[in-house]
Amino acid sequence: MESWQKEALTKVRTFVETSYAGRFEVYDLTLKSVNRRLVLELLLDGPTPIRIKDCEEVSRALEAFLDEQDIMHRQYTLEVSSPGVERELRRPVDFERQRGRLVRWVLKPEGNHPRETFRGRLEEFTPERISVQTEAGAREFAPARVEEARTVFEFPSKPPRGNKGR
Repeated sequence: MESWQKEALTKVRTFVETSYAGRFEVYDLTLKSVNRRLVLELLLDGPTPIRIKDCEEVSRALEAFLDEQDIMHRQYTLEVSSPGVERELRRPVDFERQRGRLVRWVLKPEGNHPRETFRGRLEEFTPERISVQTEAGAREFAPARVEEARTVFEFPSKPPRGNKGR
């Protein structure tokens, strides 16, 4: 990555985090070449779910900032979105916000414990311990063992069918 690209990413991150402190935060920020076209991709997160109008608001403000500051130095495409409902849990705040959700866990091997993949509901997170509830029962492990944790979308249960209008 060229130095101007690193500088651009730093300026974008700073702009978003200062302009939207408390509302939105940068979940991920990448600058990549797609079909020989530069794409600046910003994934937003926050204490409340990210809506389409939030992405539009940040996209317009960021586009104006980038044009005003002349940061990109060439044509680019700006994409602003959320990490989605099946998101990877990376930061401590991600784990805290997703308590109660079903998560697909991949644990690194440790000692006599082999690499494991399973689903379990995230019950508690601390920097020292993660507690989950699986079909087989409660489990606890250190965050350092987590190779990957990704939320699993659960379809809402359907209400029981009744006698409609009868």
